[in-house]
Amino acid sequence: MSSTPSSPSARPSPRKVPRRRRRKRTAVPLAAAGSQQMTLRRAPNIWAFVLLGGILGAVAGVLVGLTGRGSAEFTQGAVTLFMVSVCTVLGLAAGAVLALVLDRVSVARARAVTTEVVDDDASAGSPADAPRTTDPRA
Repeated sequence: MSSTPSSPSARPSPRKVPRRRRRKRTAVPLAAAGSQQMTLRRAPNIWAFVLLGGILGAVAGVLVGLTGRGSAEFTQGAVTLFMVSVCTVLGLAAGAVLALVLDRVSVARARAVTTEVVDDDASAGSPADAPRTTDPRA
């Protein structure tokens, strides 16, 4: 005899796991004409910091592995490869932490600017009529 229930209603229903809802990003509609308030901030590219941290960590691992003393138990290549792998992981983590810290700083330094909105029909490709900021610090 099998241990599986014979009727479909006797089977336990799978537990539903609530999904996290992502916050929908909505674009702020531009005014038809005139000026409009916007937030300006310079955010770092997080993946560039992570990649640079990994590369610097790998270079540091090669230098540490090659300049270390030899061992009777491990070859120089094994020590170097171990140091490269450890330092790469540490460099990736350090790059990510630095990028997140700089991102928080950029949020704190964000400023409100006033922009002039110009009709596309009126500009007709003229760069002088393009939207520009009127922030005195810019």
